[in-house]
Amino acid sequence: MSRLLRGTALLLFLFLISAALPTLAQVSQPSNTTGGTDAPPAGNFVQPIGPIHHGVPWRDPNTSAAAVGLAAPAGAHLTYFGGPIISNVQVVQVLYGSGSYNPQVAGTSSPTMGNFFSDITSTGLISLMQQYNTPVSGGTGQTFGNGTFAGLFQIVPAAANNGSTITDAQIQSEILAQITAGHLPAPVLDAQGNPNTIYMTYFPPGKTISQGGSSSCVGGGFCAYHGTTSSLFNGKNVLYGVLPDMQAGSGCATGCGTSTVFGNYTSVTSHELVEAMTDAFVGIATTFSAPLAWYDMTNGEIGDICNGQQGSYTANGTTYTIQLEFSNAANNCVNFPVVAGPNYTLSASPSSLSVTQGSSGSSTITVTPSGGFTGSVTLSTSALPSGVTASFGTNPTTGSSVVTFTASSTATTGTTSVTITGASGTLSHTTSISLTVSAVATPNFSLSASPSSLAVTQGSSGSSTITETPSGGFTGSVTLSASGLPSGVTASFGTNPTTSTSVVTFTASTAATTGTATVTITGTSGTLSHTTTVSLTVNPAGGTTNLIVNGGFEAATATPWTLTAGVLNTSASEPPHSGAKDAWLDGYGTTHTDTADQTVTIPSTATSATLTFWLHIDTAETTTTTQFDKLQVQVLNSSNTVLATLGTFSNLNKAAGYSQKSFSVLSFKGQTVKIRFLGTEDSSLQTSFVIDDVALNVQ
Repeated sequence: MSRLLRGTALLLFLFLISAALPTLAQVSQPSNTTGGTDAPPAGNFVQPIGPIHHGVPWRDPNTSAAAVGLAAPAGAHLTYFGGPIISNVQVVQVLYGSGSYNPQVAGTSSPTMGNFFSDITSTGLISLMQQYNTPVSGGTGQTFGNGTFAGLFQIVPAAANNGSTITDAQIQSEILAQITAGHLPAPVLDAQGNPNTIYMTYFPPGKTISQGGSSSCVGGGFCAYHGTTSSLFNGKNVLYGVLPDMQAGSGCATGCGTSTVFGNYTSVTSHELVEAMTDAFVGIATTFSAPLAWYDMTNGEIGDICNGQQGSYTANGTTYTIQLEFSNAANNCVNFPVVAGPNYTLSASPSSLSVTQGSSGSSTITVTPSGGFTGSVTLSTSALPSGVTASFGTNPTTGSSVVTFTASSTATTGTTSVTITGASGTLSHTTSISLTVSAVATPNFSLSASPSSLAVTQGSSGSSTITETPSGGFTGSVTLSASGLPSGVTASFGTNPTTSTSVVTFTASTAATTGTATVTITGTSGTLSHTTTVSLTVNPAGGTTNLIVNGGFEAATATPWTLTAGVLNTSASEPPHSGAKDAWLDGYGTTHTDTADQTVTIPSTATSATLTFWLHIDTAETTTTTQFDKLQVQVLNSSNTVLATLGTFSNLNKAAGYSQKSFSVLSFKGQTVKIRFLGTEDSSLQTSFVIDDVALNVQ
């Protein structure tokens, strides 16, 4: 069973884009449009998008096949299909793991990609976008306004999502996981409840992106794309862009533009950003109808129509390479219009702010003049959450003004994109602040056990430390108790009640019931009550002792196993041999490695030592002769040197159910060794190795 089939099915359609190719001049042509708002074709027109999946291929600029037209294709026109746009785009720039990033992309050399995002989202681009505002009737009723740059964030992806080839599904999974963990800022919404945030994600050298059967930076592949997650965060799809490495040595260095390295980055980035702004939910659209927004049924999105036509644009004193975009009003590919005459822009610092109910927080709004602007700007706010008020220190202002947000004790909690509008005569500009209102913290606590899995022998004892972790200003003491103890086992606490930690000692009588039980530790303080669990194994005295702890993977955590991400499994797709959990190694259908390790000490007095486990293998491989995917059972020392490979299994050993395997490890008596299950998978056709009920019995 492939891992890609776990959980919610990925019904994703991402629109592949190969961005800037050779630098080409704009050629104008007569306009045949009348302006206004476009509507979809008459009637119930819901032709599927799938059959006309439109991707612009990577092309070698040194061949004649790379030539593109100098203007928009004849008849090009963007039609509105009812979906959302990004009204006040908030760009979060993401570096996907470590590597030798271009210094301007990594933000260490000026101008940076962050400068680029800040500059172009508050200048002529927004003027160009005004023709693509969405109507209230039959649409989302959104209006394009200035955007913001929310910052540069470098994430540490899970190993399972960070191989040499990274799939689009893995990118989606990683972005959502990083947002959930708080490592990336949560997306903000506009007044209509549509996402404003897009996570523009850049990759280091050595990473190939795979999407829809195509790969990045190769012939027949793509230079970049933007998409929409199929899974939700807080009930909303998340928007993202994928930008592979474009430095010397990568295929994108030759197939994605003829400017400088940074110029090619900004050109490709502008292509994807503007497309996302005008067609935010293309990644989940399946027909020529909402949630599709602005789209040409023959030529694709706003950037596709002008693909390969680079230009330059100066914003706030810096000249950037950008891609021309299609204008319905001009009926051609155009540069961003120059904002002429006296003008200004607005910015907020910080652009993200958190306040607690009953408190306040502030941000500084700065007016940056251009073209000789000397006027004063009157500031106002909109889209404030219920129960929140805003006041400006200086209003009107000619420089900066501190806006203070005050949340009442009953203010609506959550994150809102608050729009700050500045007006001066006929000039009006906006900036946005991501405002998070949090509930007043309630005193509480949680419990944890370390270790959470423990083995004792009849007639002996063992202990675990119970830790009480306070939150919300909790200062009380917690009374501990144990339940679910096996017959003949008692539990005693060193400090009880406790305000921090307490050692619980489990004592097994000589007649205690053997086997594994889940012991529940309960902590109470007033009306508060919380629990944690300890997996307790009682081994017989003078008989066989099982050195493996949590061999069925049933404890609350994997401890003391060390597992790679995704191995601990509760999915019915690969059911356990017994209990509710198992260890599922591989099964991704791409180059992948999984491990499951546990360290044991085999007594020097042992007369027998046998490792047993139950194994199930299923595979999509069809060969009957070649081991493409393998599971090795190894013994390692403390330096991780492989001392022995006990057995090797592969796709050739697939079977309908579980079978028990057994190996002697008596030769390692008197040693502390690591038992390792090592699963390796090649680049295609999944093989799943599922392990359960592991034991290492010694006498």
